[in-house]
Parts: sequence; structure tokens; C-alpha cells
Amino acid sequence: MPLPTSTLGRIAAITAAAVVLLLVLTQLLLPGIGEGAIEDRLTEGGGVAEASLSATPAARLLWGSGDRMEISAMGLDLELDETDPEVFKELDRFGDVEIVVSSSRAGPVELDTFVLTRDGDGPYSLEADGATSAADLAEFFADDASLPGADILGGIISATGVGGTDLDVQLDMALTSVDGRIEVTEGEGEVAGVPTGPLAAVVTQAILERL
Repeated sequence: MPLPTSTLGRIAAITAAAVVLLLVLTQLLLPGIGEGAIEDRLTEGGGVAEASLSATPAARLLWGSGDRMEISAMGLDLELDETDPEVFKELDRFGDVEIVVSSSRAGPVELDTFVLTRDGDGPYSLEADGATSAADLAEFFADDASLPGADILGGIISATGVGGTDLDVQLDMALTSVDGRIEVTEGEGEVAGVPTGPLAAVVTQAILERL
């Protein structure tokens, strides 16, 4: 026997209310869950981090995409776990990006500051400064000569000699993502005056693989 119209109406109203409640809870809870996961991954080796994710609808975060990602961190110790040239493949799924890291280590570089930003469909802007040494670079690249930046090691050693002397690292670049891979469109990177564009990929990947 068909349900009365009034009963069908109540069922429809309850269903609609449940859907609205689910959407509200998703919008409220999902960003916090994602932010906490990013903060935990970034700080596995120490330090503090604060992440902020926004997406409408928030369910997009389940597929790793959103409207904006903001991260502020300091005191991190980030090793490069594995070679992955597609360092931007996850970050590309967000519109606006702002990642600020200070007083941290990323791969072979002691970072004073690292700032990576993007506004919508524009290029990424990377500004970073810090220090490394020929000895640190030699140790870092010894296990895997295929890592981006390994080809610059000979030039740095020739220019500075192997040792523990601090070498200034300066990165100031505009970057685009080509299928997740870094392409430098403007600017340059240097270690003690030796061009080190590929080293930007090492430092950037050490941070981004935790996001």
C-alpha cells in the first residue's frame, strides 16, 4: 500500500535535513582533519607547524584539492625520503598557496627562510636563503647521484673545496609546474656564487612531500 502523502513529505524533509547536516559537518570538520595531518607530517622530526586549508565544498579535500593552502612552520628537520621530480603534482590542485618555513633544515640546506607562493593560475614564486657546505652536499648526494642538484656538486667543490665552511644559499625564482615538474622561468639560485637551480627542487621537495 502506498505511503500517505504526509508521510512521504516527512521522509523527504528528514532526508533533506540529514543531507544539509552532513554538508555542514563536512565543511566544518574536514579542513581541520587535513590541517592536522599536514602539521603532524611536517613536524615528525621536530618543530612546529600551522596549516590552514579551505575548499568549497570541503569534500574536495578528500581528493586532495582545494581553494587555498596556507602553512607556517619553523624548526623543522626534513629529510628527502625519495626522488620525485613531480614535486608540484599535489600542490597544483590548490588555487592559492602560501608556504612559509623558517629556521629549518631541508635536505642538505639549513634554511633561514623559505617562502613559496602562488596566486591562482600564476607561476609559483620561491624565495629562500640559508646555508650549506660542500661537505654536507657531498654527504647528501653520495647515496644517490640521480638526485636533482647532484650535477652541481663538482662545480661547488671546485669553487670552494670540500669542507664544513658555511656557504650562502640564495634562491629567488619564478617557477611553473609542467605536469608536476619544476621549470624555472625567471630568477636564479646560487651557492657561494655557483648557479644551483636544481638545488631548489631538492629543498622544495623535502618540504612538499609532507603536505
